[in-house]
Amino acid sequence: MRVAILGAAGKTGYQLISNALERGHDIIGIARTPEKIAWDSPRVTKVKGDAFDRQSIVAALAGADAVITSIGKTNLRDKRFNLNTAGHENVLAGMRAHGIRRLIPISSIGAAKLPRKGIRRNIYLFLRRKYYSDMNDMEVQVLNSEFNVTVVRAPFLHNGPALHTYEVVVGNVLPGGRAVSRKDLADFILDTLENDSYGQSLVSIADPLVGGS
Repeated sequence: MRVAILGAAGKTGYQLISNALERGHDIIGIARTPEKIAWDSPRVTKVKGDAFDRQSIVAALAGADAVITSIGKTNLRDKRFNLNTAGHENVLAGMRAHGIRRLIPISSIGAAKLPRKGIRRNIYLFLRRKYYSDMNDMEVQVLNSEFNVTVVRAPFLHNGPALHTYEVVVGNVLPGGRAVSRKDLADFILDTLENDSYGQSLVSIADPLVGGS
């Protein structure tokens, strides 16, 4: 399968490429600065694409069989809080142009709009409320499209080993845990893609809390 990964220069994009190559897939790595995609493989095609630039995204998706998006705001001073809705509007346009049917966007459990325990977590969610609100709108946007979509909400991501102990919950509910490794997240997404599972679904993934605390 030839998989387009939007956000391929980031840490999660890097792990998605690594796991996908191990499984025999070819990659279209899309990033605003494709030179930053840390792979040198004949099976990784690096393409320039800006989430806010429809023409670049439509062009970048040519030849893909499926799309995985890992769009995140790295510059918090950037006041364009519509990154996810605008970016995925352009992704959907590219999928229509090229006849692509499968889309797996990575979202965040912060988009759930559900109360949390602890003052610090709720303050953090309040400070990023516009960003997470746009992410929630993106989830509705893509799930209401004509495509086969699985939205994957991720918790805090780290670079630890794959534990294969993560839990998956379906719908607008919070997982029991608060973190998962990027390796486990990438494995879950690729399993979902290869098995064509969780179609038209919103799912969350996290490792269970140690000791239930």
